Amino acid sequence: MAVIEEIWRHPVKSMAGESVESSLAGADGLTGDRRWALVDGAPNRAGKPLTIRQHERLMTYRARLAGEGVEVVTPSGGVRALDDRLVGELAAESGRPLHLRDRPGANFDDSPVLIVNLASVRGLAAEVGQQIDHRRFRANLYVDGLGPEQELEWLGRCIRAGGAELEVVLRCERCVVITRDPDSMATSPELLRHLAETHETCMGVYCRVSRPGRLAVGDLVEL
Repeated sequence: MAVIEEIWRHPVKSMAGESVESSLAGADGLTGDRRWALVDGAPNRAGKPLTIRQHERLMTYRARLAGEGVEVVTPSGGVRALDDRLVGELAAESGRPLHLRDRPGANFDDSPVLIVNLASVRGLAAEVGQQIDHRRFRANLYVDGLGPEQELEWLGRCIRAGGAELEVVLRCERCVVITRDPDSMATSPELLRHLAETHETCMGVYCRVSRPGRLAVGDLVEL
């Protein structure tokens, strides 16, 4: 049995997100999570979301819900509305034509809820001999109370998380994003290399919401 230790949503895909005490989980994931995306207009990526892999400075912008819209805390600490002016500035910064897409459920890499087991993160940290900030893995739910990789026993099964029911569908295959420290942006390429050599490049499990409900920090997660 596990307990939800942290809940995170990322209103704008690839920007830093916000920690919340509770959230409704529905067919489109947590309320507001990845609802907005900056869509790339470059010829080789037309129509695809701009991610940290194309413009790593995106992770230095922090998005949070504000009423029906989004506020963005910029790297300098200013608070801006997510509007055409900010999108234009990000386009100039990234050197790519961009437009904003507001489409709930359309901007996920895979299924809409990602769970990371903190014991698995601690196990990876012990293997590589360094502290690892769990935020590198950009999960929605960080759970504790399991053994390392015990979350893999959930694959193909349903779990109850607070008032929601989730179907655990597959492992999350990782990319270069995890090599960047979420605050300093310092690189640790050995993390991805070690994960590839020993854990099939995976950390965390993807879930679909089979029964909507509210979940909160401290809620139990169980089969």
